[in-house]
Amino acid sequence: GTLRAFQEKKRNKKKTTFRKILNVNHIEVQQEGVEEAELSPEDEEEIERLAEEHRIDNMIIDSIAPSIFGYEKIKEAIALQLFGCRAVELTDGSRIRGDSHVLLTGDPGTAKSQLLKWVAQVVPRGIYSSGKKATGAGLTAAAVRDEIGGGWTLEAGALAIADGGLAGIDEFDKMDSEESGAILESMEQQTISVAKAGIVATLNTRTAILAAANPKLGRFDEFENIARQIDIPILILSRFDLIFILRDQPTEERDRSLANHMLKLHSHPEDVVKPKLDAETLRKIIIYARKHVDPKLSNEKVLEKLEDFFVRWRKVAEREAIPITARQLEALVRLSKASARMRLSDEVELEDAERAINLVEHSLKQVGIDSETGRVDIDTIMTGHSRTQRDKFRKIMEIISRLEEEYEGAAPIRVLKEEAATEGISRDFVDETIRREKEKGRLYEPKQDFIARAVR
Repeated sequence: GTLRAFQEKKRNKKKTTFRKILNVNHIEVQQEGVEEAELSPEDEEEIERLAEEHRIDNMIIDSIAPSIFGYEKIKEAIALQLFGCRAVELTDGSRIRGDSHVLLTGDPGTAKSQLLKWVAQVVPRGIYSSGKKATGAGLTAAAVRDEIGGGWTLEAGALAIADGGLAGIDEFDKMDSEESGAILESMEQQTISVAKAGIVATLNTRTAILAAANPKLGRFDEFENIARQIDIPILILSRFDLIFILRDQPTEERDRSLANHMLKLHSHPEDVVKPKLDAETLRKIIIYARKHVDPKLSNEKVLEKLEDFFVRWRKVAEREAIPITARQLEALVRLSKASARMRLSDEVELEDAERAINLVEHSLKQVGIDSETGRVDIDTIMTGHSRTQRDKFRKIMEIISRLEEEYEGAAPIRVLKEEAATEGISRDFVDETIRREKEKGRLYEPKQDFIARAVR
């Protein structure tokens, strides 16, 4: 095109500023979504031939980020996320999303950012954004004043641009609560409600989110609850279908294999990066599957398998912590359909359900473990506190209530800690509980070294 500049005027007087206008004569679309992308008949025939002659799902998983060593389960989860499944439109007007959200969190130097960038390049309409630089407007939408007309217009953010694709958000934990809260609606309802500069609108954000984050203290402490070490609001954390922990733990055998892999990347890269499907072919398979394949969940054995898994894990809650909720069941359905779509099958089979169950189990056993009991407790992800911690909190509040009656309305902190110790509760846990409850306004100090409840 041709770039022109002309001097601005105000009330027929020339200003000292200039406006730039680009007269465009040709546009080339860099990022096409699944709907806009066109596959040739030859491409479709080649994809159908691959599906008939090979286990195309295994070829796809083996082709995810081939330069990155290991992480087989994570690559399998990302492969399912790339294919997704169609959203379910209910007769009452509500909608159940079909896109899966995946969170990678772990020690520095574990290739999280590299995975995100690779996926954003391969998937149709993929966007990569860093949480450090992304504000709420940058991820969702911003009101921008039009230079020529002077009015306000909406400028789409990363999630709105990635509608129908995938958004890779790095440094997810570096966004403050206001910014990360801006994507809460986007993750579940897959829309963004905007009310800025007199503009009221709803934008579609039907996108899968692949996020990466670091632990609060830089590295994970294996003796603490994992969920409490992830510096992301619990409301956001509970919306992820799968959460994976990437740990940098020295083991001689793995370290040697990793070093060998990385050195070969620099000396003989053509011998290491040999994916079964190149990035362009993989992209074409994703487009073909999302356009033409819509697996149905009608096989009775599959439905029974998913139901049995859910009920079996829930049975534990009758005597212990709740290990799984309806959100994980929805995730299982999404992942099962995505697995069938990846196989280019119109029917969800038992192997798809088993693949989904294995991934959800693997994720829960990494993140949802109560460090004190060693059992899976979904509340560590859904609420930030395990059942064991809630029981301890309840005992502390009961002791405070009893001591308030004995000591004229306020409990001595020294006596509180002594009585808590007889119940097996550490002094550190008592201190942490008092600090947290004072911040929330439930407890206060009427005088030094005494604590009392704000509402009795």
